[in-house]
Amino acid sequence: MSKALKKAVQQQVSRRRFLQGSAATVGGLALGSQLNFAQAQASSIEFWSQPYGDAIEWKRLLDGLAAQFADETGIDPSVEIINWPNAGQTWLLAAQGGAHPDVGDMYWLHSNAGIGAGENGPMPITDYKDEYFPNLEERFFESALTDVTWNGEFYGIPWRGDIRPQIVRTDFLAEAGYETAPDTWEEITEYAKALTIRDGDNVTRWGFSFGFSSNAVQQLMPYYWQAGGEFMSEDGETATIDNDAMRTTLSWMRDLVWEHGVVDPNFMEASYTPLDDFVAGTLAMSGSVPDNNVRRLEVDYPELDGSWALEIPAMGPDNRAAYSGAGYWGLLYGTENVEEALQWVEFLSRDENMQAITEYTSGVSPNKNVMASDFWQDRDWKKKIVETLEFGHTSQHPSPAWATISAGEPGGIIYDMMFNAVVKQGDIDAEIATAQERMQAELDKV
Repeated sequence: MSKALKKAVQQQVSRRRFLQGSAATVGGLALGSQLNFAQAQASSIEFWSQPYGDAIEWKRLLDGLAAQFADETGIDPSVEIINWPNAGQTWLLAAQGGAHPDVGDMYWLHSNAGIGAGENGPMPITDYKDEYFPNLEERFFESALTDVTWNGEFYGIPWRGDIRPQIVRTDFLAEAGYETAPDTWEEITEYAKALTIRDGDNVTRWGFSFGFSSNAVQQLMPYYWQAGGEFMSEDGETATIDNDAMRTTLSWMRDLVWEHGVVDPNFMEASYTPLDDFVAGTLAMSGSVPDNNVRRLEVDYPELDGSWALEIPAMGPDNRAAYSGAGYWGLLYGTENVEEALQWVEFLSRDENMQAITEYTSGVSPNKNVMASDFWQDRDWKKKIVETLEFGHTSQHPSPAWATISAGEPGGIIYDMMFNAVVKQGDIDAEIATAQERMQAELDKV
């Protein structure tokens, strides 16, 4: 039994184990005793969630699901909404031993579990996996399950996703004689050169952007993975960026910016707005676009209908890989209502409930059955998002230091390496070596 569940059992004897143990030691346990024990179970549990869309409507949806669950089980989940500006700090404090619910809509598992160190924050539920959550590998995409696994332990159900395919302006591609999106790094370079337009020294349309994310480090990630790299060892103890994969990635990026002149040199600035450029027609392609940006295109810019398309990630020197993230429902250390909380997570993760949630949020679900539904198969761009999920690479990393290492601003280790090597055209080998040393120092502090 895991350390987490040993602690949980000390706090609460489960109904199942109680009845099994009693049957073994006291023959013919009276029905009345069973009923008394059932009545002693918690009648309510606390559930915290961030809002998705309108906070009032989101709570109304969750309250409706909670009412259904209460009718089915007699357990009443109390839903509390945490505003996004406070969410990161809220879950960090929970990982440090602060206030917490029984169940949470959590994220950054690898960091917060490491910070909690088996005492606070996210609680593994590996010993309950087969009973409550069978067939996970059949029902959920592999990349999403990676986001709910840390140090070999299972922590909960991934329920929302962030997947990033490539996007192109099909009208511009057609003008240049291309019928499909680029499929390799070499084709990205070729297409971008053909699609970039200049008026003297002024660029009126850039051929390519690395990504739509405002965090420049997230723009780098998929290409490094496509080149065969990983940022750290599986145990999170060793930095692994001083290698040919990183040299290949930074060299390719720098060439696109300076040798070929097809990427805006300001791509790492806070003022860089590739989505606006794409809409305005001053950007032709991007290799990594968050799925929520795609929904915005359809809703806010109907005049562009038929002028853009999604495609799976291009093939890098080693593989295809897309930036992927996921939030999950999981238990927290300190809950005295382990099995009640597990029942709530199991209820939420049923296909029909995850379907209702994805139709409300229009957000990606890590559930394969949901993504195979008519809701996610009625547009070509939706089908491409589903296809891209097969190439998802988790954006989490097995060290609490990852948030510091990947900070998307000056001073961040990966950010500084990118800026110095690509934008300032510094010595790539030297910048990688410096970043490797800085990164290892951060990992050693954990």
